[in-house]
Amino acid sequence: MFVYLMLEAMIDKFKVKFVEESLDNINDLEEALLLLEKDTKNHEIIERIFRAMHSLKGGGAMFGFNDLSEFTHHLETIFDLVRNDKLQVDNTIISLTFEAIDHIKHLLDRGDLVDPEEIKEQKDFIARVQLVSETNQEITKVAELPNVITDDGSNTFLINFKPNEEILRNGTNPFYLLDDLHAMGNAQVLAFSSKVPGLEELDPIGNYVEWQIVLNTSESVNDIKDVFIFVEDECSIDITKLSAGNLLENEDVKLIISEAIDQQKPLLVDQLKGLSVPKNTEFTKSESKKKVQLKEHKISSIRVSSTKIDELVNLVSELVTIQAQLNLYAEKDGNAGILSLAENIQKLSRQLRDNAFEISLIPLQSELMRFQRLVRDLSKELGKDIDFIIEGGDIELDKNIIEHLTDPLLHIIRNSVDHGVELPAERIKAGKSPKGTIIFKAFYSGASVIVKVLDDGRGINPDQIVKKAIAKGLIDKNVELSKKEIFDLVFLSGFSTKEQVSDVSGRGVGMDVVKKKIGEIRGEVSLDSEVGKGTTLTLELPLTLSIIDGLLVKVANNQYVIPIANIEKIHAMDSVKFGSTFNHVVTIEEKQFPYIDLRETFNETAKKDGSEQLILVKYEDRKVGLMVDQVIGEYQTVVKAMGRFLKKQETISGASIMGDGTISMVIDTNRLIHLNAMKKYRTS
Repeated sequence: MFVYLMLEAMIDKFKVKFVEESLDNINDLEEALLLLEKDTKNHEIIERIFRAMHSLKGGGAMFGFNDLSEFTHHLETIFDLVRNDKLQVDNTIISLTFEAIDHIKHLLDRGDLVDPEEIKEQKDFIARVQLVSETNQEITKVAELPNVITDDGSNTFLINFKPNEEILRNGTNPFYLLDDLHAMGNAQVLAFSSKVPGLEELDPIGNYVEWQIVLNTSESVNDIKDVFIFVEDECSIDITKLSAGNLLENEDVKLIISEAIDQQKPLLVDQLKGLSVPKNTEFTKSESKKKVQLKEHKISSIRVSSTKIDELVNLVSELVTIQAQLNLYAEKDGNAGILSLAENIQKLSRQLRDNAFEISLIPLQSELMRFQRLVRDLSKELGKDIDFIIEGGDIELDKNIIEHLTDPLLHIIRNSVDHGVELPAERIKAGKSPKGTIIFKAFYSGASVIVKVLDDGRGINPDQIVKKAIAKGLIDKNVELSKKEIFDLVFLSGFSTKEQVSDVSGRGVGMDVVKKKIGEIRGEVSLDSEVGKGTTLTLELPLTLSIIDGLLVKVANNQYVIPIANIEKIHAMDSVKFGSTFNHVVTIEEKQFPYIDLRETFNETAKKDGSEQLILVKYEDRKVGLMVDQVIGEYQTVVKAMGRFLKKQETISGASIMGDGTISMVIDTNRLIHLNAMKKYRTS
């Protein structure tokens, strides 16, 4: 009973891993399908799709996803016909395959179907797939081959591979060895499992399978032996040359191998050795002389649970906090040995921090497939022709940022398809190409990542935005706004320039949510547009959320942290000339900058001795000053999330525990400056 439970738990674990790997396969499948839609005769892409489907089918059968395996088998049949030039790829096949991918995702989520309605839907879907494969075939006639014997320089071998029961325990995967044999030429593999015991006697990590391989290759016997060089003591290997040339093309050999597989009976050398190589097959010399590069199976990457990565980052964060306490103690103690030790630990913790963050970074490309799919499906639904271009998909971000970023980006792209890009007739009338373009562009900028979504659509009229904002009472009709400030109105709650409700983009309550969601990850979003030429939405995002390099400052009796990535320069008050105190403008090196007094922001009493310092920070394309009482110094800050009572604090992005146990608030400078700017034109 215990063995059975252990085996069941192991199977469940493998099932979870199969689902994860299948989702990767599906992403690859969708990407390949989008490429195939643009190049329907590309055989490399077709093979890629076929391999992905074959993996899904085989894995599904192995791990108990029988409905998935059956469904994928029928879908695979279509692409088997395509790759053999018996079926032409058209829009029907592409659209049907995209539908099938959605169904495969559902089957991965649900497992084998039990609901009669869902079972009926699957049968109906399979019938549609079968109809495509049966009615659209364009059978290619194969010309009869000339009756000439061709020596292609290859040989055919029979390999008996019998690994011992301990081979898996010793870290060897027999499938890798079989892969290496496949890479040497053409191979037919037979597996024999008659020695597998019952559940009561089964060792979950024991090997009970033996293999026979009929291999046609131009490599020598010694090259074949090299495949098994590291497992010679863990298996029995017997290699026999059957004939020169490709014996696998002989119809009698094919029949013998097929019967051996069905009856689970090993092949005998005498059965095959007397048979002759067929007359000229189309097996070319270049195919028979596939050169394999035997490599050690070094694991270049591993799949790790995201919870383990989160735990690692949290532990590193705690280490940084403790290291700050150690620094404080070392400074108070004054012992040279402890100070040196504290400095070394600080260096190591910083390296460990950077390493942990690199592990938690994932490329944007992992999420871009759903955006491509969204553009394709929506454009077809709306009758538009749109080309979606990706630049910088290999840019990496913290996985927690990407998780928060997906929904806002989906909304932005959905808006571009629905409201931005015009219908083909409207575009032609405007002198544009009938095909619209949406560009997704990502790139690094200092300690931030910039993401831009650009479309070449109709654009947004700023005058229309102002009229709508005045009508809704969002701004005073006499206020004068810059172009940037006008477009910022789009992010106010409930604002929309769309008169009619769209099934695609909703009711105009989305862009304020986009702003809020991006703000939650300490990012900023801005919009720019030109009528008739298009719209650009720009997102500025931090690389990570957990730990930042900050500047510790004091305002009244409280300490705050300002992210160093946002700081341009620090000025003592004697270098600053004040302009109009009403407008909060200062002159520095003959240039004027607006500033925010943090004492006013946090409702502290005015300081009398005038010993403040001014910190210039970056905000979009300009610089803004923050007035503080004292700059304490640089600090490696572990950012903790705010509790539910303080979550609505818009100018504070988190809190940090200092080395002495006190708490400092982390200021979101972008949000602080934005909210102060809004006060200029919002109605009271």
